[in-house]
Amino acid sequence: MKILIVADTVDPMLYDHFRRDRFPDIELILSAGDLPAWYLSYLMSVFNAPLYYVRGNHDYDYEREPPEGGDNIDSRIIKFKGLRILGFEGSMFYHSPKAVQRTERQMWWQWQKLKFKIKLAKKVDIILTHAPPFGIHDAEDQCHKGFVTFSKMIHKYQPRYFIHGHTHLNYGLKQKRIDVVNKTTVINGYGYHILDTDEHSTP
Repeated sequence: MKILIVADTVDPMLYDHFRRDRFPDIELILSAGDLPAWYLSYLMSVFNAPLYYVRGNHDYDYEREPPEGGDNIDSRIIKFKGLRILGFEGSMFYHSPKAVQRTERQMWWQWQKLKFKIKLAKKVDIILTHAPPFGIHDAEDQCHKGFVTFSKMIHKYQPRYFIHGHTHLNYGLKQKRIDVVNKTTVINGYGYHILDTDEHSTP
């Protein structure tokens, strides 16, 4: 299955310079946050594919105008064509009044409340978040620090993929888009990335 991952910026290749033939066989769109609702609705329209998303720290307007037709999977585990996908919204708490944010303790409790549902699902294939895991693709400032909770989930569930946004690849952090932690491929969805679950992910 080919999945279009998007996050953080409207990429010209998907909008201003879009050509449908460059993106064949997209079956699902996953948004890791901080994107305009109109853009996500547009992507659903041009690809005729469903959208699952989590809100980024700047997506507070989604409460008023969410992406039309999209499905917010924050603190939910859903199933799509055999893939079990778990979502968590927001960034680390950094004292911004409007931001979608959680403290480490709040994120940990969100996980605890879902543990029984995850157990019933038997496995998790994809974890979709806005913020990165602690120590993987994150930064030292409070806003862009990763969640220890996410790192613990990677080690406990060993999902095939952990997908996040938030830390832009143009920040100069010298990070890679993709890293592998044990059996989990960690993907920074900044801009866009095409994931083929039948093959290795492509940079």
